[in-house]
Amino acid sequence: MREMITKHQDEAVASGARIVHTCGFDSIPSDLGVHFLQGAIQERLGQPAEQVKYRLVSAAGGVSGGTVASMLNMMDEVAENPQLLTVLADPYALNPLNTVTGQDENEAAAPLYDEVLGQWVGPFVMAGINTRVVRRSHALLGMPYGPGFAYEEGTLIGAGPTGFLKALMASIGTWVGMLLSAMGPTRRLLARFLPKPGEGPDRAKREAGFFEIILHGTTPKGPNSGQIQVRVTGDRDPGYGGTAKMIAEAAVCLARDPLDGPGGILTPAVAMGPELITRLIKNAGLTFEVID
Repeated sequence: MREMITKHQDEAVASGARIVHTCGFDSIPSDLGVHFLQGAIQERLGQPAEQVKYRLVSAAGGVSGGTVASMLNMMDEVAENPQLLTVLADPYALNPLNTVTGQDENEAAAPLYDEVLGQWVGPFVMAGINTRVVRRSHALLGMPYGPGFAYEEGTLIGAGPTGFLKALMASIGTWVGMLLSAMGPTRRLLARFLPKPGEGPDRAKREAGFFEIILHGTTPKGPNSGQIQVRVTGDRDPGYGGTAKMIAEAAVCLARDPLDGPGGILTPAVAMGPELITRLIKNAGLTFEVID
């Protein structure tokens, strides 16, 4: 994505073409979820949320062979060109060059306690992509949530000591997986046992799948300060069933809806925003709702 932006952004702007990555489970619930939350809190409190936290509550489905291949390929590219580690380490790697960045850092490895939801939080495997997409949206929109806007993602694990231990094990497992995939011999061994591109859950498992996400937003302190919670859900396996419907609706939205704005390498929120949210609710089994 960073390479595409560097090579083709100016050409896309000049031609008016809209090129939009991450139109599936990564990163539509994140990107449009933040967009929806910010609109709701602006309407309620008259100011944006300066901090948004994404929490995967639950999900069911299978592993996407294409996603696995993409992640392993990324590690292959890093092995060939170690300079790419600089890009991967930058939480604002997808932002336009020379734009103001905030205080976000790379995703936390250790368990976190979410005081609002009262549970321990472990890593979310796709946070490294989703967070950067949301930050690019914010930058392309002119930073309407303020220069200090902060965004992070994680998975709700559970409450109490048991929740902490589960979150700790999830963190350790994530880091072990990253370490194994970073080394060529073990990466090639993993590739032999993981799903291949085109492989994934069968129809019954896709149709029985689902996902639920809660996003929590907090405004700056002041007379109108406050918070809001938004729930985003899908009625299919996120990796295949839900993603297939999201990609299809994004394509139809780009082709048929009267979208405003210039061309460029954009994000779902910047390119389609509320028009795509409407389509996803109507046709793709997703919900976006304020719950607090």
